[in-house]
Amino acid sequence: MANDHEAKQNFEIHTRLRKAVSAWLGALFVMMPLLIVGLSFMSCESDKTVIGEKVTIGVSKSFLSIPVYIAQKQGFFSDEGLDVTLKEYPSGKMAVRALFTGEVAIATVADMPIVFNSFKRQDFCVIATFTYSFQFVRIVARKDSGIKNGAGLAGKKVGANRGTSSHFFLGVFLIHNQSSIHDVEIMNIQTVDLPAALKNKEVDAISVWQPYSQEAMDLSADNAMQLPSGEIYRTTFNLAVKKMFVKEDPETLKRFLRAIEKAAVFIRKDREKAQAIIARDFNLDKNVVSAAWDDFEFALSLDQALLVSWDNIARWAIDNGLTNKEKIPNYLNYICLDALHVVKPNSVTIIR
Repeated sequence: MANDHEAKQNFEIHTRLRKAVSAWLGALFVMMPLLIVGLSFMSCESDKTVIGEKVTIGVSKSFLSIPVYIAQKQGFFSDEGLDVTLKEYPSGKMAVRALFTGEVAIATVADMPIVFNSFKRQDFCVIATFTYSFQFVRIVARKDSGIKNGAGLAGKKVGANRGTSSHFFLGVFLIHNQSSIHDVEIMNIQTVDLPAALKNKEVDAISVWQPYSQEAMDLSADNAMQLPSGEIYRTTFNLAVKKMFVKEDPETLKRFLRAIEKAAVFIRKDREKAQAIIARDFNLDKNVVSAAWDDFEFALSLDQALLVSWDNIARWAIDNGLTNKEKIPNYLNYICLDALHVVKPNSVTIIR
């Protein structure tokens, strides 16, 4: 009897095990296709992330671009999962041109190229302002040309890079000094060549931004002077992209802005180290960098003043025959604020 009872127990255990294994195999058979699909989806997503990580930035090599250089040197882009390549250009005008030709995905650019290109196309937008300065553009004049103040520019040859902030600033500066753009002879000269043009007396004065204004002062030594201007114009430096990029890869833009924000925080907290990085990258004496540092504010924003400034520049361009357009564009159409609104919502103050 004992043997019969033991045999019966073994039979029941075997039956239960067989049923459990069958159920487990059945579940595995059902789940296997889902598991394969899930792994395939993850693989595709991983590939997509890798592709999105590589970003080429068109950067104007100027002090306005400092946060981009800091983000690269301090590894903030890498921290955000981005493999960033910097392509340097002598001006934001050239950098945004590279954006339109597909050489770069993001361009650093000041107000003027944005406005001038807005008369021609609608396929780009600004995702953030990251630097601004009231002292970025300067008027540097030759003393031996008899120029002592802004009014002294009348009748003189003044070098400026046409269609950039140096051109617009010259106009604002002349108006501030009870004169006009028509009272001077403007010589259209590339930014990098302006300091030498002043030294060689090809012009009597130049309108130029840092670090080229300091280079002009150094080249012409005691024969050069900077004309005081006050806070007559706020130069902003912005991050421009094609609208298709915003639509197709918004996450990459958010990560990019987070890296720039980290750079801005680093600049404020570790001023000395940030200046040393820029001095090395720009091949400048650290004292030169330090002297110009307080002329700049490094912070992410999109504010209403930006749109007002673009309106003013567009009106100036129309009034001075610099475009054949007669209507000022709606600059709300050139702002893509979703990425910044996620990264730093309080910095977006544009009225929509």
